[in-house]
Amino acid sequence: MDFTAIIVLAIILLALIILNNIKIIPTPEPTPVIGGCAGTRYGCCSNGTTAKADVYGSNCSGYPPPPPKPMPGGCAGTQYGCCPDNITPKFNPQGTNCPNYPKPMPGGCAGTQYGCCPNNATPKLNPQGTNCPNYPKPIGGCAGTRYGCCPDKNTPKFNAQGTNCPNYPN
Repeated sequence: MDFTAIIVLAIILLALIILNNIKIIPTPEPTPVIGGCAGTRYGCCSNGTTAKADVYGSNCSGYPPPPPKPMPGGCAGTQYGCCPDNITPKFNPQGTNCPNYPKPMPGGCAGTQYGCCPNNATPKLNPQGTNCPNYPKPIGGCAGTRYGCCPDKNTPKFNAQGTNCPNYPN
């Protein structure tokens, strides 16, 4: 065998050994956002990336959303009837989605003094939320409470002075 051929074979063998020992590091994949829009409390805006700050999407571009298309069957065909415009179907009994419905305070429930009731729509008038829908009424009415009820005849007093009553001290 010729000396040149031996050198060429040795170089090829050396190249194969080197290539066999090189570890190619793959490019790391970007870490996905866990949950995406489904992982946010109110979902995302229509752009599919910005998380809504509240149920209304008041931080989304194009807020407020366009009114929904009229329902087949008119207002009678909806669960809660229509808004005062007689076009927009209500999404709940209060009609919080209706045009001209009072918009939430900036910051949603966090923007009210006592937060919101469990329905996330009605602002609490006191820390106990005695004005909230489905607030438990005292057993036995006002007579069944230690201090009776506030002047609204609905809210139980937490002390003799009624410092928790709506419009206290009036």
